[in-house]
Amino acid sequence: MTLLEAILLGILQGLTEFLPVSSSGHLVLAQHFLGLKEPLVFFDVMLHVGTLAAIIVVYRGAIGRLASGSISTLTSKTFFRNPSTTLNSSHELRFIGLILLGSIPTGIIAVLFKTQLESFFEEVVFVSIMLILTGVILQLPRLRREDVNNLEISSKRIKSWHAPLIGIAQGCAITPGISRSGSTISIALLLGIPAKLAAEYSFLLSIPAILGAVALKIPDIADTSMPLYILGAGMLTAFVVGYIALRLLLVVLNRGQFSLFTYYCIVLGLVSLLIEIIL
Repeated sequence: MTLLEAILLGILQGLTEFLPVSSSGHLVLAQHFLGLKEPLVFFDVMLHVGTLAAIIVVYRGAIGRLASGSISTLTSKTFFRNPSTTLNSSHELRFIGLILLGSIPTGIIAVLFKTQLESFFEEVVFVSIMLILTGVILQLPRLRREDVNNLEISSKRIKSWHAPLIGIAQGCAITPGISRSGSTISIALLLGIPAKLAAEYSFLLSIPAILGAVALKIPDIADTSMPLYILGAGMLTAFVVGYIALRLLLVVLNRGQFSLFTYYCIVLGLVSLLIEIIL
């Protein structure tokens, strides 16, 4: 892989990680049509680290509040006097608990189906079909008629049973072509979670998922022959472009235009499918 290819893939990752169009699906298609013979799963995971940094920067305020609020609760006098009541009344600890609860099905899916899911990185036809499926998933919030965006935004809007469902959606999105942000936010909106809260939960939920994916790929570090400067260029590009794309997505969500990405995913899936079949 050349430096230019790494930068181009970093741009692609940054744009598509947060926009609901499947970053992994785009990387599979780009690597295929650029003529890269090997599925660069390790490189793909490291690009996700770059976009993870963008999440941390954008949501640094929320992460800081969760951390400080949790520490404050756990070190308070009332916690030692009445632990259960104090824990139940803490917004921060409840939200962290929901993230952990949502991460469980994602982790199970990743561990049990890791090999099978990674094999799809070589299947352009399969990825194209999954992009079309992503387009369908983005239409799911339309099934809910109630407008929830003007309701109070609180972690209580996310029920305990919501978290595993969103976590399952995130786990399924390990499959290239299925958008992680698209599937998790769509399910959250369908469940009646306000858009701003749905986005915050979705992206904070992705942090342990990305860290877990990186941990699973640590053994591959010694086997990769990719120069560090090429890897670093891709990660840095993914971070900068990802930061911009995440800000853009939040604007689109606030305007209620999330499902517009449906048409892009379906058209891209159909075009890549036809090219692969015909050629």
